[in-house]
Amino acid sequence: MKITKLNKNAAAIMVNRYSLRDESGHPVESPAEILMRTSRVVAEAENNYRSSGDTAMEVREKFFEMLYEMRFVPNGRTMANAGTKYGQLANCFVLPVEDDLGKGTDSIFSVLRKAILTLQTGGGVGFSFGRIRPKDATISTTKGKATGAVSFIKVYDTAFWVIGQGGGRRSAAMAVLPVWHPDILEFIRCKATEGQITNFNISVGLTDEFMKAVKNNDDFTLRHPENGEMYRMIPARELFAEIVKYAHKNGEPGVLFLDEANRSNPVPHLYKLEATNPCGEQFLGPYENCCLGSLNLREHVKKIKGDGYQVDWEKLAETVNLSVRFLDNVVDANKYVSAVPEIEEAAHKVRRIGLSVMGLSDMMYMTGVRYGSTKGQELASQIMEFIRYHSMMASIELAHVRGPFPGINGSIYDPQNVVWTIPKPLVAHKSDFGRPEISWKKLLVELKKYGIRNGAQTTVAPTGSIATISGLEGYGCEPVFALSYTRHTREGAEKEGKEWREMYYESSLFEMAMKKAGMPKSERNKLFEKVRENGGSLKGIKDVPKEIAEVYVVSSDLSVEEHVRMQAVMQKWIDNSISKTVNFPPEAKPEDVAKAYQLGWELGLKGMTVYVEGSREQVVLEKKSGPYETKQDKQVTSEEL
Repeated sequence: MKITKLNKNAAAIMVNRYSLRDESGHPVESPAEILMRTSRVVAEAENNYRSSGDTAMEVREKFFEMLYEMRFVPNGRTMANAGTKYGQLANCFVLPVEDDLGKGTDSIFSVLRKAILTLQTGGGVGFSFGRIRPKDATISTTKGKATGAVSFIKVYDTAFWVIGQGGGRRSAAMAVLPVWHPDILEFIRCKATEGQITNFNISVGLTDEFMKAVKNNDDFTLRHPENGEMYRMIPARELFAEIVKYAHKNGEPGVLFLDEANRSNPVPHLYKLEATNPCGEQFLGPYENCCLGSLNLREHVKKIKGDGYQVDWEKLAETVNLSVRFLDNVVDANKYVSAVPEIEEAAHKVRRIGLSVMGLSDMMYMTGVRYGSTKGQELASQIMEFIRYHSMMASIELAHVRGPFPGINGSIYDPQNVVWTIPKPLVAHKSDFGRPEISWKKLLVELKKYGIRNGAQTTVAPTGSIATISGLEGYGCEPVFALSYTRHTREGAEKEGKEWREMYYESSLFEMAMKKAGMPKSERNKLFEKVRENGGSLKGIKDVPKEIAEVYVVSSDLSVEEHVRMQAVMQKWIDNSISKTVNFPPEAKPEDVAKAYQLGWELGLKGMTVYVEGSREQVVLEKKSGPYETKQDKQVTSEEL
């Protein structure tokens, strides 16, 4: 087993976020002990099934080895809560909200209670407020006027802020409003001032009908949620311009393409998809949750003859297979939220898992492929196809041994009537990256024979913290933010009397590339100073060999179209959605954002987040110019925590 050495930042974040604590609140586990505890709890689910070759103890050892080598890292709640009194292992939830103050189980204040109980376990929750009657609508029972969807979002936000004051993980939520809702303009503007509704991300649920109306410059119908009757007409481009205006201003609202999401809904007989988790990568039905985990692509490259690296496809297939088993076990090992039994029922009915990736840009740096280029788009597509294929094959094999998910009859995977179709790539797969053959026809035969264990298999999460503890330079499927940057974190900040603390990063892969090119240490230090003064990019810096400068691109080097197309080529193979930010330069205009949204819809994205550089005061990652002498001094260590 390869020995994993965590750097100071990684160890500090891992211990502070995921370790068990003593009565005084001090961490009591090392990183290895955290991973061993997680592996043990998840492997115990093996005892629920007849033996498939390995004992629970043997599976535990395999899980631990995979986690210890950082080939796969589960979501934060799995590591933090495994073996605790909560035992709630999922990060993502969606709860339904009906237009009823308190009588029904899904009424506004009944769901608020359920949401608070869920947030207390560390989960993030998404809601669609599309069923709430519009502002100023008549209330028949009281003869009064309704306050509208945004008023209840503010009520939820205040409640989440109050419980957040009690310590623990900050509440994270997503509010979605469909574009046809009469309150849509108020919703779009509700976070216009930074600092308002701080516990929610907000997204507009766009429809094909609306996007076509924008394209054709037609009017669009706003409708009553209760009966679908026309409320009023509005020029589609006028409404679209408002969405674009505020997204350009500070990144919100995001957009979700609801019809595209529902075209690949695995269980359309159970529900329509209306909302996502807070980061937007998980469309979920009412009360559904999802356990996530990410493949570390940087750990799936191998040296080749000569001087370079290529994707280690065999190792990747092996890790995907074991990761699917791990995540399926989490569905059983999870204790859920005992006061909200609907959550466990929904989880077991569809058995969703979310196998994600992180370090895609690290892999591209190492293999010499420019992120965003035509070749980069093809490599991303080939990787995601490979992962989707092997995740489905692993889930089908689990169905053979353990049985398919209970809600399979009537789903797109129903063995008696399979309507799922083999995805097609957005870009042609022409290049030889050394990938082994895969057989979708064979998979289809097995699917019809055994069904599938998990109603959904793949996603791409943002992976901020788990990518950091894995030592990665690229989070999720994102390009590297900058070759040198500052990360703002809450780790260790309280001891300094601050809300945030700074951690400092430089690209080790870029430094190794320059070292290999013969640049001495003193010159590399000077080069990093230039990079910082240049916003973290090599663009315009003359001291770097052309072949290195072409590969080591960062987010700001990519065109908007490259950002969108990279997301689109991956989305073709991801059965849920993708959390990715389309970055714009400071001089970007609102019409640039509008073009990106149109392109994303046309290419089949399920959701989009945009960010114009400099449009927000509070950011997690920041480009820093000037002196960097505090790099070692200010890195947080586990001893300091």
